[in-house]
Amino acid sequence: MEHGSRTKLVTAVILAVVLGTGVMLGLVSDGSLVALPVEEAAVSDAERGGKSERRRRTRMYERVGPTEAQLLLIDSILEDHQQDMRSLHEEFRASYNPMYQAVIQQTREAILELFTEEQVSEYRALLQEFDESRAQSDNNRKGRD
Repeated sequence: MEHGSRTKLVTAVILAVVLGTGVMLGLVSDGSLVALPVEEAAVSDAERGGKSERRRRTRMYERVGPTEAQLLLIDSILEDHQQDMRSLHEEFRASYNPMYQAVIQQTREAILELFTEEQVSEYRALLQEFDESRAQSDNNRKGRD
């Protein structure tokens, strides 16, 4: 294989890995990936975003006409479900985050090897800025949970 073609192939592979890593980082760190009960998931994006009228669809269990006592029990079940999902999410982070961070670090190191000294400095500064921004957003999200 010609040297130029090999360089292009390596660059394409590295870019694909970086893209995949970015997608995975987004998925792992996005707290909105916690599964919602079917009833809550039925609310449309527009309704959640507040850009249109604030209308809430009727939750499925409300459509069968539950009594007040049943609604209290349903609320309790949903609170337990949310707590279980938070626990599962934290377990996932504890188990997979170190491996995930290792892949990200390996990718970053591979990219750094391609750059000049000046590019390395700039890239490291950008990475630090990104990491700080991500940490701040994670802290803000944890504060809301």
